[in-house]
Amino acid sequence: MPNPGMTGRWPGFATPLVALLVTLSLTWFYSAVVAIGDSSSAVASLGLLVLMPSPIVVSVVWGGALLLGRPHRLALAGAALWFVICWLVLPHEMVWQYLGNVVAGLLAGVALGMRWRPDLALAAMALVMAPLLIFAAVEMPIEEHMQLTGDSVMEMMAEGMPSDLAEAEKDRLLRETRRSLDSMKVQLTKMYPFVLAVGALGQSAIILVLVWLLAKAGGQKPRRWALPPFTEWRLPFYLVWLLVVGLGMSFVHQPALSKAGYNLALLAAFILSVQGLAIQVYVTRRTMGTLRQVIYWVILGTILVKPGIFIAVALGVVDQWWDIRRLATRNLTGNDDNDDATD
Repeated sequence: MPNPGMTGRWPGFATPLVALLVTLSLTWFYSAVVAIGDSSSAVASLGLLVLMPSPIVVSVVWGGALLLGRPHRLALAGAALWFVICWLVLPHEMVWQYLGNVVAGLLAGVALGMRWRPDLALAAMALVMAPLLIFAAVEMPIEEHMQLTGDSVMEMMAEGMPSDLAEAEKDRLLRETRRSLDSMKVQLTKMYPFVLAVGALGQSAIILVLVWLLAKAGGQKPRRWALPPFTEWRLPFYLVWLLVVGLGMSFVHQPALSKAGYNLALLAAFILSVQGLAIQVYVTRRTMGTLRQVIYWVILGTILVKPGIFIAVALGVVDQWWDIRRLATRNLTGNDDNDDATD
């Protein structure tokens, strides 16, 4: 019986062909925008703004092509054909801009089709996009970017100061602002790999969801990961080992390894803090009324931000051993988290 979805109405090669045409068009357009930038920066800026969602679009169309195309290898052949055509007719750096997203989209299709674990799928997709992020960081180092941003802020601040303000006061304010900007630059430079990793994982999650939706719209029945309610989230134990390894590396007297360990520890702590937040939501729902919950989260998110982050990470780590919510020893029902206290 024919599939009543998209692949039942269209030839099996249709979705890989659409993915190929879309990616060829976007790659050519990106190349044209970069070329125009030499003569018209305003037009180039507008073009780059239009292209901002294009990496995700590329990943989604290739993930959909793999799941909806028949046979599935047509998507792989189409991706290889795109690479060869663009490599021969366009500057090679334009091809690298989308290669990671093409592979990430194909991986999203494989992950959904073969029922990979969510953490494995996200990690694999983030890793294939990492070279592009590293290339971008090398082409425009974060130090240089922050310096240019800081100079712009200082210039705007100097121009916006009242004319009747004393010169000594102007100099003091400018020195303090520059000191704050330099401190931010040092801190952001140190943790920039962590920021890139979080961005890659977030982008991977968006791609997975959109590919799943596209496959469902096309008549497929891709696997839907049965995530428990947020209050029951428990992350893999290997994150604790990543945190321990990262902390150990951060104390090594070798700058590159120390920086890598620092960012690895930050990433593991950030992910574990999600489990810590789930624990806090679970506890506050069971012990506080609605108004008190609102007050608790407002205070934690505005006044006690740094202690709140530490608490979330600590709870996420401790729960790996202690099982604060007793998830392993009791059967949670759908109404368990709805037994909220009332004021």
